[in-house]
Amino acid sequence: MPLYEYRCNDCAAVYEVMRSMAERELAAVCPRCESRASMPLISRVGMLVGGQPGVSARTGPSAGGGCCGGACGCGAG
Repeated sequence: MPLYEYRCNDCAAVYEVMRSMAERELAAVCPRCESRASMPLISRVGMLVGGQPGVSARTGPSAGGGCCGGACGCGAG
């Protein structure tokens, strides 16, 4: 079962919830303030493809930076 990250809209806490993909968009109860006003975040994941760290199955070696290796220009990473 996937682990999803959420951010509480009331207290800004970031927390993880393990739930099915079908339940991803449902509100999750914040463990800090118990609010149900939360939104799922897009999480970055690490992958190992063919035994070579930093190699993506779609694009080859990662260029670093961001969720897509820098191609989207988000600057994260």
